[in-house]
Amino acid sequence: MPVVLISDSLLRRSALSDGTILRDRQLSGFCVRMNARKRTFRVATSIAGKQFRMNLGYWPLMSADEARARAMEVLAQCRRGEQPARAMAPKVLPPLREVVAAYCDAKGIKASSRQRYDSLFRTHFAHWQERPVSDLALPEFTAHCQAFASTRGAALVEMGRGVLGAVLKYASAMHGLELHSPFVKLAAVGLLPDRAQPRARVLQEADLPAWKRALDQLGERQRDFLLLVLYTGLRRDEARGLRRAQIDLAGGVLSVPETKNGKGHTLPITPAMREVLERRCRGLEADGELFAGVAAGHLSKMMARVGSPAFMLHDLRKLMATVGERLGVGDAVLRRILNHTPPKGDVLHRHYVELTVEDVRPKLQLVQDHLQRLLSATGNR
Repeated sequence: MPVVLISDSLLRRSALSDGTILRDRQLSGFCVRMNARKRTFRVATSIAGKQFRMNLGYWPLMSADEARARAMEVLAQCRRGEQPARAMAPKVLPPLREVVAAYCDAKGIKASSRQRYDSLFRTHFAHWQERPVSDLALPEFTAHCQAFASTRGAALVEMGRGVLGAVLKYASAMHGLELHSPFVKLAAVGLLPDRAQPRARVLQEADLPAWKRALDQLGERQRDFLLLVLYTGLRRDEARGLRRAQIDLAGGVLSVPETKNGKGHTLPITPAMREVLERRCRGLEADGELFAGVAAGHLSKMMARVGSPAFMLHDLRKLMATVGERLGVGDAVLRRILNHTPPKGDVLHRHYVELTVEDVRPKLQLVQDHLQRLLSATGNR
């Protein structure tokens, strides 16, 4: 067993997770077992020639200093030949609601995602919100998850499955529990719906002239928003949240610091984008919103009322990607434009290929030029 000075700093830095036991350099008999989900403080000594082992608690719920102080008490009893009481005060575990909040804080979950998680648990797991997180190991909770999975849509079940699984792993690691997601058991016996399929794109290239005619009937701010999404492939919230400080007109760069995958995103400002951005930035302070007052989620309905073909806002992002593929824009460039993370197994593009704003500028302009031709094709009169 390695001999070290057991400290919070050491435990925070260490990547050991294979059950290795670290012995303390200062206090003989005090040690910590390093598992994947928890760090367990222990006393390992003997009483009257017989081995004695006792778990003291789990890091970080118990600090290294607290564990060492407790170990000194236990070891003193052992040296006097006394049998330390193994019974420990029952651990008071937080309710599910607090664990979800702590998980979101620890992972730095964005406010928009956090609102969705809160809504999920408040709406579909309300009975469990104030119960200790350990209750989620009960058969009753598995039955609740089965009812949820059998009565809700595939997309909602998939979201619940992912969020709950992550929260249970976090609770297990932080509170020394062995919680397993009921959805894993339900999937194993075929009691979960099929995974949600991506929505098919509704808006086609041939629809763009009619779409443009309807677009021209909207207000300037709404029209600029939809054009910018079409030209850049930005996600709805990324485009809706743009502020003047993110637009470097002199340097020709648009920046999005907060994105879905957590990685900051930049795009070159092309002539098509510049026309929109100069108009929207005019007179704004650094923190001014480019699209203040735009109800992005309602734009497709607004367009339908003035004769637009049916479409979803995400269709514009998909259409931009499809046109890029048809024009022979490479996968790496399209990923860079759309801010998509390569698959884990794609080591080349995940760890080696790094494209700058200038690398993607000509290809982005190529796609935008083609989209502009489609918008002004026959029928746009």
